[in-house]
Amino acid sequence: MSTRTALFAACAGVLACASAQTRPAASTESPTAEKLMFVQGPAGRLRVADGGQGNALPVVFVHGLGSSWTVWREQLDHFRKTRRAVAYDQRAHGESDAPKDADYRIESMAKDLHAVVAALGIERFYLVGHSMAGTVVSAYQGRYPDSLAGVVYVDAVGDMSQLDRDAVAAIEKRESSPDYGSKEMVADYTSMVGPKARPETRKAVLDAASRFSPRAFAAIRSSMVRYDPRLDVERYRGPKLAVEVQGNEFPGMASHLPGVKRETIPEVSHWLMLDDPRALDEKLDAFFARP
Repeated sequence: MSTRTALFAACAGVLACASAQTRPAASTESPTAEKLMFVQGPAGRLRVADGGQGNALPVVFVHGLGSSWTVWREQLDHFRKTRRAVAYDQRAHGESDAPKDADYRIESMAKDLHAVVAALGIERFYLVGHSMAGTVVSAYQGRYPDSLAGVVYVDAVGDMSQLDRDAVAAIEKRESSPDYGSKEMVADYTSMVGPKARPETRKAVLDAASRFSPRAFAAIRSSMVRYDPRLDVERYRGPKLAVEVQGNEFPGMASHLPGVKRETIPEVSHWLMLDDPRALDEKLDAFFARP
């Protein structure tokens, strides 16, 4: 696998007052019913999906680069039967606002996550992040370790700061060029999805990518490879799991971070939550149920 392909695979899909605008709840509404709202984050509104029932600790899901909260649809439906489950659109993704100051630092995106859980009144929870969101998950643990019951990286980025700088510079030069637009970005996603993706997965990934900003894409990728997670990861000493695609041995993945246990799922693409949601749910169920 070339450096460029490996970097893209890991980054792309790899990569407290709320101004809540919730749908009115009918009296017959199920306890697990989903509530959509906007939470005010540091750089603008963040679209949030909240719901679930039960006394088990909540879980918060964070999507990867160029995606949206809906990528977790199957997991939200599964876990809301027993616990509160939340997902949100990261800044510039889905229905969330893009930062007016073009701040796409990983640390700033971790502050968005904190704004969401604070606005929802969630004090302690499990945190699950996919692809690029692995860096957001790491940054969050370094700043709010006491709020976490456990962390799960889903085929997620670990430490990309040690990659060959010349290779990174070449990729950044291409993606920051005025000639790099939506067509080129979607073409990169098309090559990344790979042959093991289900047709529904391929469509969902490419549809989301076609609506994403190439400028935000380039800026977030640049921030991601400059973020060093090592001190943040060391601050949280709780349980950590990386669920990765079987055969993905790229050294920048989260399973190479200290204290992270690794498990794999075979015959899936990078978007394993779409390709085999039941397998991922089972991994998460087991992790949440540990003593």
